[in-house]
Amino acid sequence: MKLILSAPATIANVGGGFDTFALAINLRNEIIIEESSNFSIIEKGIKIEGEDLFLKSFKMMMRKYGLDLNYKIEKKTMIPPKKGLGSSAASVVLGIAAAMAINGSLSRKRIFEIASETEGHPDNAAACVYGGFTVSGRFENNYVARSLSPIFPYLTIVIPPFSTSTHEARKVLPKIVSLEDAVFNVQHVAMVVANLGKKMKREFFEDKLHQERRLSLYPELKEFFERIKSKTNDPVFICGSGSALAVAGIHFLDVPSGWEVLHKSASKRGLTVRRL
Repeated sequence: MKLILSAPATIANVGGGFDTFALAINLRNEIIIEESSNFSIIEKGIKIEGEDLFLKSFKMMMRKYGLDLNYKIEKKTMIPPKKGLGSSAASVVLGIAAAMAINGSLSRKRIFEIASETEGHPDNAAACVYGGFTVSGRFENNYVARSLSPIFPYLTIVIPPFSTSTHEARKVLPKIVSLEDAVFNVQHVAMVVANLGKKMKREFFEDKLHQERRLSLYPELKEFFERIKSKTNDPVFICGSGSALAVAGIHFLDVPSGWEVLHKSASKRGLTVRRL
């Protein structure tokens, strides 16, 4: 038996849709699993020691099913970690899905639910599992997601050399927000949903809950963000909790030394599983 699984990078929050909106993009991590007498994980021809989020999720589910770890796993990592591109969600989703596929109990809905519980919020998990542009939330202790067509066909992603952990980025968020700011975000999120299938205006992606505070962690990032906004009418927003930024469409940007620019299409595909 041989399994090949892949999961896309994702951009969560997407403007004012904090912990709700996410978008899958065509940048994917892949896992190849084969039966073996010994357990091993290989990446770029090197045996990996220690545990990461993929392995923790995989082992958790294998224990749940009472299955032995008689497998050789090859990892192909393309999503940069700690940049706001959903690398942790992709690892968690792939670990859960791999164990489910081995057990013969693959369920996209259950993968999404378990991954959301593991992550603590459903936005990245939703786009990673289902693909497209997703709207997700928790209702009566159940995680719910809806996948829609991507709101942007292409994105320009700017990746600075510094990283932000989700944990650290959440520390700067306010515990209480004003009614004015809450209404502002509700109105802007509603306009995004009301204009699905149409060209999105930049102002629909303004935010008063998280973006300014996360940008303030790095003054050079905030300065670059404001400079890009002044030069385009396309939506510009921070990716997840940062540090990457996204601009709708294809833009050829002059970035500081050491920064990276990616031009990526949105992905209608979420998690994929092939059995050979």
